[in-house]
Amino acid sequence: MNRDEIRANLTAHLKYLSVTLGDRSIYRPENLKKAEDYVFRTFQEMGYAPRRQTFICQRLEVSNVIAGDQDAQGYYILGAHFDTVAGTPGADDNASGVAVLLEAARLARDQKPPRPWTFIGFTTEEPPAFFTPYMGSRVYAKEARKRKEKILGMLCLEMVGYYRSEPNSQDLPLPLRLMGYPTTGNFIGLVSDRRSKPLLERLDRAIKQGCKLPSVTLAVPLGGHILPEVRLSDHANFWDEGYPAIMLTDTAFMRNPHYHGPGDVMENLDLEAMVELTLGLVNFVSSER
Repeated sequence: MNRDEIRANLTAHLKYLSVTLGDRSIYRPENLKKAEDYVFRTFQEMGYAPRRQTFICQRLEVSNVIAGDQDAQGYYILGAHFDTVAGTPGADDNASGVAVLLEAARLARDQKPPRPWTFIGFTTEEPPAFFTPYMGSRVYAKEARKRKEKILGMLCLEMVGYYRSEPNSQDLPLPLRLMGYPTTGNFIGLVSDRRSKPLLERLDRAIKQGCKLPSVTLAVPLGGHILPEVRLSDHANFWDEGYPAIMLTDTAFMRNPHYHGPGDVMENLDLEAMVELTLGLVNFVSSER
């Protein structure tokens, strides 16, 4: 796969979302809609037939954008939220996740995965929708459970662009520090609940085989409630509906000092790490059976 092409595409997605649009919060509905339309249009240009899952949040019509294949025998999901909190350009949170989502979806078209994959841009992940029934991923997960869909695994891209090589650049909750987790922020974190641990192990192997980006895994009991930091994204809604799910993350505020602030700009991101993550993900998508 052409790393230069991947890098150029990631850069274009980051630039449109975090520079051209910037704040994509529900308080900037015109920008939130443009981000939704961008994800929809990009999927179309790749040859997918995307659809919108529309609902009302804060008196505003919003939509998840869904592309790819589904099957009654089961399918996988790769997803990322395209909205931001108010007042931030949201390059890492979460234009980085959306950029990798879109580029992985493009590359997957050529790989012809052995299992069906659905690619989803989720709306309204951030406050004021967070932890409410109006979170885009909660709407999707609950509807999937209601329809008795067989989701084989959900991968959530939540802030995947910020990396540091300096010692002590990685903060950790005390339990993880005592367990010897790394304190240098140069890795992608893969987080599962106990039920999702087999999926976690397969994803970790595929990333290690498919790219140069270090990965570190964590499987938490009790649906993550024992360590609340691990529930802070879209994957938790799938855990709560009994589906296996993994969060892929640069660990957000435990590493990135610009979290939810005006300094969350694309100049602070590591494009090479994002290229590697994309390659690792595509290796998983093309090999998972």
